[in-house]
Amino acid sequence: MAKKYFRNIALFFIIWLAVMVIYAVANRVTDLEYLWKFFLLPALFLGFIAALATTLEHLFKVKKGINWIFLGMAVAIDQGIKVYLFSLEWQSISIPLIKPVFFIEPTQNTLGSYLWVLLRLKQGSHLLNIILFSLIGIIFIEVWRFYVKRKRNSFWINGFIHLFLAGLAANLIDNAIWGGSLDYITIKPFYTFDLKDLYITLCELFLVTELMDNRLLKRFLKMPREESKKLNKDFITFVKRDFRLGKKGEDHNESGTGN
Repeated sequence: MAKKYFRNIALFFIIWLAVMVIYAVANRVTDLEYLWKFFLLPALFLGFIAALATTLEHLFKVKKGINWIFLGMAVAIDQGIKVYLFSLEWQSISIPLIKPVFFIEPTQNTLGSYLWVLLRLKQGSHLLNIILFSLIGIIFIEVWRFYVKRKRNSFWINGFIHLFLAGLAANLIDNAIWGGSLDYITIKPFYTFDLKDLYITLCELFLVTELMDNRLLKRFLKMPREESKKLNKDFITFVKRDFRLGKKGEDHNESGTGN
């Protein structure tokens, strides 16, 4: 068990460091006082999350299906923070958390998605965001259901889908109601994020942990072409059957998730 704790903490820690090295190099940041806080403090936080999640993995049995209470609470917390900030003069808020790196400085991303910011677009369509991310959500849910049917419903894959859906639901609400995402935690000089972004970051780390636990990357890389084709065909068949029979309630056993 100790080995797994160490591996998961190191995994979360190293992934953060690797991504932030890219940010630091790209922006030519050389201030040592800044860099140690920028690298170390969030990495320690993610390491704590990894340790906590590993403990929860051993304490609780994973149940089938979606925990709607957890999902509702996660989205409610994200939206509750935004409701509170919108009730204030949020444009003028600047609260240092850990100088000179972390600040509470709300800013509204009217593009509705960090993807459009990365693409340096100046205008976005909230309806397009809602359609696009809804389709992505459907694909991810089907992949998850197909995976747990064939492999296992582990703590990490279950956590992945819950964190992903929480982030997705918050994103859809931001686009439909607020006209964009109100981000409020700034890592200077790089970017500003909110709670839903943390959900998405954690869901990615949970997915990597599942891949490590089940040695899936190695299996996929060494998978024969015929087996790969059969897997793709089985997934397409699963999706077709899912949408055709889901409303009739004839696919409960097929899904294996209780949905």
